[in-house]
This record gives sequence, C-alpha cells and structure tokens, in this order.
Amino acid sequence: MTADNVAFTKMHGCGNDFIMIDGRNGLGSTALADPSRLTAALCDRRRGLGGDGLILLLPPRGDADFAMLYINATGAPGEMCGNGARCVARFAHDIGAAPSEMRFETEAGPVKAVVGPDHVTIDMPPPRDIRLGMRLTIGGEEREVHFAEVGVPHAVLLVDDLPNCPVDRLGPLVRHDTAFPRGANANFVSTIDGVAMRTFERGVEAETLACGTGAVATATICHLLGLSGLDADIRTRGGDNLSVHLEREGEVFIRATLTGPTETVGQGVVTADFLRSRNLL
Repeated sequence: MTADNVAFTKMHGCGNDFIMIDGRNGLGSTALADPSRLTAALCDRRRGLGGDGLILLLPPRGDADFAMLYINATGAPGEMCGNGARCVARFAHDIGAAPSEMRFETEAGPVKAVVGPDHVTIDMPPPRDIRLGMRLTIGGEEREVHFAEVGVPHAVLLVDDLPNCPVDRLGPLVRHDTAFPRGANANFVSTIDGVAMRTFERGVEAETLACGTGAVATATICHLLGLSGLDADIRTRGGDNLSVHLEREGEVFIRATLTGPTETVGQGVVTADFLRSRNLL
C-alpha cells in the first residue's frame, strides 16, 4: 500500500463476501482515513469491487495478534461479523500476521480462531439477551419472533416455505421493527429438512448468501425450542453449511463456535484514479 493506492484481497465465507485490507502499517493520508466512505465505494457491486462489507486488519490495542474493524457495505459500522471474522483469520494467517491459532480484537470483544486446511473455526460471543415467543405485527400479520444477541442483534422467525419466503419484503420490516431499538438482522428459518436459514442483514440492507452470527442465533433459538441439539449444521442461502457448537451452564450459554469454509478470490490494487474520482484521496 502506498499513499496513492490501496492493496486489497477479496474473500468470501459461504458466499458472504468481503474486501480485506491490511492496515497494520498505518492509514496515512489515503482513503483509509475515511473507511466508511471507502467501504461504500468499494462494496458497490456495479461501480466498485462488490462486497457485503470491508474488513481492516489493524494493530491490536491490547494482548492480541491484531484488531479487526468491520464496516458494512453501506458504510455503517458493524460490531461483529461471523463469516468476516473467519475470513480475516484466514487472511491474517496467510500474510503472516498471526499463527494458525490466534486471538484478535473486534468491537464485540475478543475472538479466538483456529485456521485449518479447509475450514476456519472461531469462538463467537455467547448468545445473550434471548427473548422467545414475542408476538409482533409484521407486514400486517401477527407473527412469532424470537431474539438473540450474538455480538449483533438477531431476530429469528420460523417459516413453512423458506424458498418462497418474501425475505426482500419482510426483512426490512423486521429489521426496523420498534421492538429492536438498534435494529436487528432478520433470519427466516425452516426446520423441515434440517435447519436452513435466509438472512436480511442490517447494514448491508439486503439478503446475503450467508450470515455467521445469524447461524449462531438460529442454532440457539432452535435448540431452546427443542428443534435441534447443542450442535447444529445450518444450511445457508448459498447452499453451504455452517456448523455451530453451543455450550451451556444451566440457562446461560457460555460458549459458541462457528465453523465453515473460506475462499480467497483474488488480490489487487484500488487505483488512485478511482479514489480521487470519489474524493477519497
């Protein structure tokens, strides 16, 4: 990375795609000084690189290998992103910033990760602030909605026909419902043939092909409703599986892990001309 261009790596975890930037050597006077506007420009799927979000790998503030700063595609900051955290662990290991077993900082707290040959496992924030059986009016119809905080807020709705569920219509209604003052990701879930989910993501403001924190929230709610065990495989919109492991002490969840594949798509440089044209340089 120089003062006139920005090196990037494009990755995805189960179709949840991200632009990764190594910012450990400082942000200087480049577009990284305004990461929210940079993210919105780069994540544009027509005029940018495309992505559900941008992840900056930064020096740690404390005793960790590095810090992860996640920004949603719209430029809105995000506290945590499960698939993004799995991707940044792979990215950090690949560039020599961390060993295969690592610990890094996020806005939702420290995260442990283990990078394997094919999959990455991370320790997620244990589910908390769980609410079951809320009755909310969504799209003119009263629906049962469940809630769990997994670093970020998640609403979970069980549906009968997941493939034909109007996520693009119902998702924004759930996401902005007054029951969730900070907004919420909206997960639509079926347990007819295993556990499958579709997620409308807060900050992306669209349905994504996968959601790691949503998978943990979904597994948590399904377990509490007696629909799955403490270990669950969650089938994502993109057809991949995310594996969730939960641990409890009485009524309290003390651990949650998320395991799944990651893939590096390619590497390149964002040109100075692109940055200047958007007043980012």
